[in-house]
Amino acid sequence: MFKNAIRWCGNVLFASLVLLSVLAMVSVVQYKNQSGQIPSILGFKTMTVMTGSMEPELQPGDMIIVREKNPIELQVDDVITYQLNQHTLVTHRIVSLVEKDGESFFLTKGDANNVVDNDFVSPDKIVGVVAFTIPKLGHLAQVLQTPTGIILLSLIILLIITIGLIKRILTAQRKESSHT
Repeated sequence: MFKNAIRWCGNVLFASLVLLSVLAMVSVVQYKNQSGQIPSILGFKTMTVMTGSMEPELQPGDMIIVREKNPIELQVDDVITYQLNQHTLVTHRIVSLVEKDGESFFLTKGDANNVVDNDFVSPDKIVGVVAFTIPKLGHLAQVLQTPTGIILLSLIILLIITIGLIKRILTAQRKESSHT
């Protein structure tokens, strides 16, 4: 029974690594084909928290999964990610909805910050709302975006496949020798 549990865990780990690899490759291809846009898989976008402005809820190194959502549906207390400028995304909490010149805007603030953000966020700048968080996985995602990380992940997958093949060969040889 213990061997079955280990085998099951190994299979789950392998499937997870393969899935992460495929998703990473899809994201890279999407990013290259849609320059300037954040890669999305089934309407979800993965990002890594870089600062402590949302502590304690979000820690630096956490991975956040952001879901696209119609800005009209957003409410006070939603944690959103928005485009501050071409190269900067911000994930902060909506503290107020503001009407200005007939348009709706959002006033945001980081939970750990003492003051609200300087600028109003327009609906067209919103990337989405935080759906869930995976603590510290962002560190791994950052490493996997480097050439060294991609090579390391590929080697780990190849090693797992090789170990699996060697185990099958040895099992087949043991079965064969026990029949003779």
